[in-house]
Amino acid sequence: MKNWAVVRRLYPHIEEEVTLEMNGVEFTGFATICPYPIEVGRAYPVSIGITILDDVIIQELHEPKKELERIDSGFAYNIRGVIQADSLDAGIVLTDEELFRDYAYLIGTYVELKVDRISVEFLASKSFIKF
Repeated sequence: MKNWAVVRRLYPHIEEEVTLEMNGVEFTGFATICPYPIEVGRAYPVSIGITILDDVIIQELHEPKKELERIDSGFAYNIRGVIQADSLDAGIVLTDEELFRDYAYLIGTYVELKVDRISVEFLASKSFIKF
């Protein structure tokens, strides 16, 4: 899914680490694809996904909540939101068709999902908006 995200911070020590803001939600992700130079303060078209390296841990929540909670200073997050057919809406929409297909019985349910990182793909268009 194509979205627009504003680059809030770039990191000199880990080239792929980037802090973005989408829909008022700020998060640090891992830029898996970045086919052109990016600059702080500009918005770019991106696709956002998730990476889970080990077991999938999804827990139902007792109250509706949409948020991203960073775990320590790494890339891992606890993501809280509502399961949709192919995504998780946590204020930003995170897609992984294969993963969420396995949890179709939870569609419409608020859950917490632990991910090892949020993956960011800067899309081929070099269009940007300066903020």
